[in-house]
Amino acid sequence: MIHAKMAKPRAFPWNNDRDPEQIDRLQNISGDQTLNREKIYEIGRVGRLGFKKDTPSFSYSATEFEYGSMAFWYDLANKEDPGSGEDQYIDLDDLDETKMDIAAFLTDDDDTFRGTIWFPKLRVNGFSINIADPDAIIERSFDLIGEDYKMLDGKYLAFQKATAAGASLAMVLSPAAVEFASGDYIFRVLRVRSGVVSELVETTDWTFVSGTNTLTITGCVVGDVVKAFYMSSTAYTTTWTDNDVDPACLLAQYAEIRIKVGTDTRIYRLQTVGIDVAFDRADYKEIGNSEVVQYGINDKTVTVSLNRFSENFALEDILASDTTYPYIDPRDFAENIQLQVLIYGEKEHTNFQIGYLITGLSPTTIGTSQDIQAYNQRTVALESDNLRISDNISELAFS
Repeated sequence: MIHAKMAKPRAFPWNNDRDPEQIDRLQNISGDQTLNREKIYEIGRVGRLGFKKDTPSFSYSATEFEYGSMAFWYDLANKEDPGSGEDQYIDLDDLDETKMDIAAFLTDDDDTFRGTIWFPKLRVNGFSINIADPDAIIERSFDLIGEDYKMLDGKYLAFQKATAAGASLAMVLSPAAVEFASGDYIFRVLRVRSGVVSELVETTDWTFVSGTNTLTITGCVVGDVVKAFYMSSTAYTTTWTDNDVDPACLLAQYAEIRIKVGTDTRIYRLQTVGIDVAFDRADYKEIGNSEVVQYGINDKTVTVSLNRFSENFALEDILASDTTYPYIDPRDFAENIQLQVLIYGEKEHTNFQIGYLITGLSPTTIGTSQDIQAYNQRTVALESDNLRISDNISELAFS
């Protein structure tokens, strides 16, 4: 049996010079593969002729406690940790074409390593930020998609990276690569050049000599970052280190919700806050190839849901674009609303940890409910197509 405490998840971003790293504060991970097989028949035959095997589809979901770290966001965006003077945020455009792998290293209750479950070529299909109630732990959930998952029985997914200093780069793999099929040792070789990642082709772009464990990449230019993925009998790095530096989690009482329609206003009496991001992905195959070869997003939808107890029409007053008269018509609500979800490290709201900024919001539904023996509640849903995430509060300022 493999317990959660012995399943050690790790993210492997494709682009830029970002190293793989463990995924902290995960509460749930799940994956489902659909093999997309279609039965084939013909007129005159009793029974099935065969199967049409289409490209599989894979969905991967993960939920993290919010803990103020940008690490997994940067993994998803394939973005290096920013330095001084660089943009210290990601937005939805950073997630259009990015890919990453996730691997979980599995050890059973007898402390016997059982192998790796590997989810390659994952792309972001959506995500959400949820504050379920005033006493809740803030959570962030991710919806990722791909085509496959792989199982390495008793072996590790290994990774090695190097930077080219000339036209050719030789990498001696350590730990040694293990043959996974007849004559095959290397799963994938990526080259990152000026922010563009390419999957290299064996023989044309690279060769591997198993006797010396040497991977040779040709056609390089100075500064190319090369990443190799392969199978090994021992781990290429420490698979898990307890993170006792970041907070265990961040609570609803640490959050501050601010909205701007003309003026910056904090919203009080909120009971739930939800941010849901959905991508209409444009990932395409080509004739003569069973793999997805083009990645993109047609459209992005950001939906914000706010639920509060009502004392008066305060929320409607905020959404109204004109408050000159005490007459509120939802048809006249503003169409360029800005919203901040700012999360601090304590209930005094002193040490900022991480936040989310959404601009260009427009209300889509306004609701009210009144149950017997209960206080009146108001709900509002707003929609936009952009969102910014940062652990630097200056990056989340209202315009």
